[in-house]
Amino acid sequence: MGFPGILTMICSVIDCGRRSVARGWCGKHYQAWAKHGDPCASKAKRADFTGCPRKDGYVIVQRSNVKRLAHVEIAEKALGKPLPQGAIVHHADEDPSNNSPSNLVICPNQVYHMLLHRRARALDACGNADWLKCCICKQWDSPTSILSRAGKNVHKSCEARVARERRASIRQASTKESQ
Repeated sequence: MGFPGILTMICSVIDCGRRSVARGWCGKHYQAWAKHGDPCASKAKRADFTGCPRKDGYVIVQRSNVKRLAHVEIAEKALGKPLPQGAIVHHADEDPSNNSPSNLVICPNQVYHMLLHRRARALDACGNADWLKCCICKQWDSPTSILSRAGKNVHKSCEARVARERRASIRQASTKESQ
């Protein structure tokens, strides 16, 4: 086959035997490389990782006319059963399109999931995952130096300063009214 006088190259993938089209691969293997970054990727091998990405980056897969989030399916496959009620799958690198099993963490509930996000923000901001951010001065500090008031973290000194400023503005407003 081929044209006389033209050397026909064979696909470099072992046991393929098809004519090479580009980069030393046949059309099938070149397309697999272009789509998945791996010339040997096949639908059977990559079924858990392929799907349609949403605008928010999460990948949707469809099995038997049922659309599901790919990361949930992969976590359930790794767990060997459906996720427990209330469980949430967290992406460790916070990239919703990275559905590698090593990147997924099964959280027992939303509270634990939010804790992972808070600790990741703290680690990125100050290098210590345990530190908290003051809602007034926006500085990160040790949990021993920060108070939790009504779900907000605040330094005692920041809280006292805001209270002084509030009392001072109330006194100013009352003196203006009395004049």
